[in-house]
Amino acid sequence: MEQRDAAGYGGCAAAALGAVTALYVWGSSHRTGVHLGTGFEGQGRDLSVLWTELPLVLLAGTLVPPASWLLTLRLLGGRARPRCRVLVAAVCTAGVLSLSAWGLHTWSNPHDPDRVRLSGTVASDLDP
Repeated sequence: MEQRDAAGYGGCAAAALGAVTALYVWGSSHRTGVHLGTGFEGQGRDLSVLWTELPLVLLAGTLVPPASWLLTLRLLGGRARPRCRVLVAAVCTAGVLSLSAWGLHTWSNPHDPDRVRLSGTVASDLDP
């Protein structure tokens, strides 16, 4: 397999994996569940997320990993052996995919201090 083919297949695989990961993280979040009607008796149901958030999440998931793949391959240029370039690009893309999935998870599951219990008591551990 030529170097160009490996780079092309890697970019396509990164795009597919990024789209699937973004869809899974967004779909399994508590916030999305509430918007799609898993709240008490449909409370908080807002189906507009299907045409506002979902396309943006899929677009970002599809474009960010292959962009990091391509950028890594371009930055390495002819300085490394082809096999090493592909390996470094795969590691960098996996890191970017992990960071973007963590960012999406953090955005779609916002921190709520009222729901966090440090010791299991009803009162906050931070109260005097």
